[in-house]
Order: sequence, then C-alpha cells, then structure tokens
Amino acid sequence: MHRGLQAEIRRIVLITLLLLFIGFMLGEILFTLLAGGSIYMLWTFSHIARLYDWLDQGANGLPPDASGVWGDMTDYLYRMQQRNDRAKQSRRQLSERVRNITSALPDGIMTLTPDRVLEWWNPAAEALLGLEKGDRGQSIINILRDPRFVAFIQHNELPPPTELPSPEDPSRTLLFSAAEFGDGNIILMAQDITRLRNLEQMRQDFVANISHELRTPLTVLSGYLETLQDNSDQLPGTWKKALNQMDQQTERLNALANDLVMLSQLESNRKPPPRSTVDIATLLQQVVQDARMVCTENHHISMELVEEKLEVRGEYKELYSAISNLAINAIKHNPGGVDVSLTCRSTENEVIIEICDDGYGIDPKHIPRLTERFYRVDNSRASSTGGTGLGLAIVKHVLMRHGGTLQIRSTLGKGSCFCCHLPKPTVVA
Repeated sequence: MHRGLQAEIRRIVLITLLLLFIGFMLGEILFTLLAGGSIYMLWTFSHIARLYDWLDQGANGLPPDASGVWGDMTDYLYRMQQRNDRAKQSRRQLSERVRNITSALPDGIMTLTPDRVLEWWNPAAEALLGLEKGDRGQSIINILRDPRFVAFIQHNELPPPTELPSPEDPSRTLLFSAAEFGDGNIILMAQDITRLRNLEQMRQDFVANISHELRTPLTVLSGYLETLQDNSDQLPGTWKKALNQMDQQTERLNALANDLVMLSQLESNRKPPPRSTVDIATLLQQVVQDARMVCTENHHISMELVEEKLEVRGEYKELYSAISNLAINAIKHNPGGVDVSLTCRSTENEVIIEICDDGYGIDPKHIPRLTERFYRVDNSRASSTGGTGLGLAIVKHVLMRHGGTLQIRSTLGKGSCFCCHLPKPTVVA
C-alpha cells in the first residue's frame, strides 16, 4: 500500500475517533460526525480545486502543497509532467539535429503522403527542383510533370532509381529514388549525378577513341607480319619464333580492340535494339557450329531444344555475340574432354538459354564480379587462353539491351552454368 494512502487512512481514522469523542461529550454523535465529515470533504475539494487550477495553467511550476492521497497524486502528476517536458525537449533537439543534417546534405530530400502530396523538403531539394513555399500541400506530379517521373512515382511498387534531367537545368542529371515509411508515406530523394555521368561519358569516349585508334597501327603491323611470314624462308631461322609470337600478340590486341569497340557501342547506344524476330534454334545451331571449329581439344558440344519453336525480339548479331562468347569461354577455360551443352527452354514470360559445362568450375566468391571489365578469376590461365577479359561484360550489356539478365551458377570441380533470361515477345491481340 502506498505511503500516502496509509497516511490518508490514518487521518480518516483519527478524525472519526475525534468526532466520536466530541459527539459523545456533547451528546450529538450523529450531528458531530456529519459536520466533521462535511468539513473534511470541503478541505478535500479545496485540494482538488487547486490541483485543477495547476493543471489548467499547463502544470507549470511546482504543484500545490498536499498530503496523503492528494500529495501522492500531485507528486505523480508533477513527475509525469517533468518526464513529458524532458521528452519534448529531447524530441525538439532531435528534430533540430535532423533538420540541420538534412539541410547540410547536398542531395534533395522530400516527404510525400500516400497520395503523393508534398509535405516537406530540405534546401537541396528546393535548389535542385525549384520548389517554393506554395508547393507545400500540392501533388508532386503537379510540380514535376515529366511523364517518366509520373510513371516512376505513381507505380504501385516503387521501382528502382531512375535518371531524369533537372527541371531547373536540363543539362544536369538527377537520380530519383524513393522508399516507403510509416503508413504508406514516401521519402523521395534527388541526387545530382551530372558529374558522374560526365565522367562516365568521358570514359566511354576515351575507350571508343583509343580502341578505334588502335586499329590502324594494328592493321599495319598485321600486314607487315603477314608479309614477313610469307617470306620466312628468306629470313634467319631465329626470327620464326619471334614472328609467331608477334603474330599471336597482334591477334590478341586486335581481339581486345574489337571487344572494346563493341562494348563501347553497347554502352553508348541507349536506343533499344531492332525488334526483329530471332529464331533461337537457328542461333544456337550457328553458335554450336562455330564453337566446334574453335575446338582444338576433344570437347563434346551438344544442343538441346526443349521446345521446337522459340523466338525472341532483338538483334541477331548481338545475341549471337553474347551466346557465342559464353560457349567459347566454356571451351577455352576448361580442359579437353569436357562436355559443353547449350539448352533452351521457356517459361510463361521468358526464354532461357543455358550454356553449361562439367569443367573446372568457379569459386562462388568470384561470381558477383565476373561481368566486370577485365576481371580475371585466374590470371595465369586466362592469359594463356588469350581472352580479353571483356567477354562477360559484353554478354551482360547485350542482355540488358534486350531486357534480359545473366544468371551464373557454378561449383568448384563440378562445372558452371550461365543462364541467359530473355523476355518472350509480347503477343498483340
């Protein structure tokens, strides 16, 4: 039992005994009890009135003096008020800190209601998007009217980030990303990636230029080497080995230049590929035929079509390059006697082409980086095969241009499987 309640009970008992004694002495016990009880109630109501006055004034300052139950209640209310004040102060400090942090960020941050109504934004968003005070409470699609942004922000499931020109300066590129929080509210971020895109464009231009510039001297070197090899009987015997090595390295440089040119074209060409129909059976037959010509060891290459007639939309040359790259990689990076199979099947929405082998396999730690330019799992073996290190990067970009993806499965000592997922052609009703 609380101390205040105990004190209150003792007080009531003592007052009752005192009133009984006085009433007995006066011979008016009932009247004395009623009078004393009324006085006690008035005293209690006075405490209640003072407590209400204190609460009406916002519970500021110290609570009114009281004892017993009312003392406990006022003390409890006072402590609760102190906790609330501290919590409010903490929230104000946290809110101020968050406001200062978001104000210092170079990226624009906005909060939207589930109905895509603009509630709040930081100074960077104001600078990047030209927001004004009157925009608060407006639908974001009335402020940013680009159809691509409207499709992005109105999507039921928020899509991956999208790049759009800035409404304030079309020469600048913004990366918009969004995430949900609370009960369907949205935080929208706008990041200025103009410098990154300019650097990326510079890199692409450099790669494209250097790869084109390499072709002229390589053509000259190849021509002279061919002439020298045709007349090798007139040259000292020690030159033959040197000429053969020079010829091999020139071929590697030619292959590297060609791959660089193709990768540069794939990266810089933002237009979708021609939507002509590509017959998968014809494509795989040509890949298998050409792969068998490349074989210098006893590899077994097979093809299996789960369905007779499978087609995709795209550019035959690019798709051939991607599938051929995977097949030739399976041959070059595995020992003789390995089985390489090309299989094609389909699901409701996809055509899946699998190029599998039962060779060395790849350590799982390398798989996430295999499609990076010039990434090599084993430098010594990769160099001996004459690969450029760009094949899987080309495969990835070809599939991306065709709306597809590359999935890699591999186990060391058991082989690898490269799965190309391509969308099925849409059927026009």
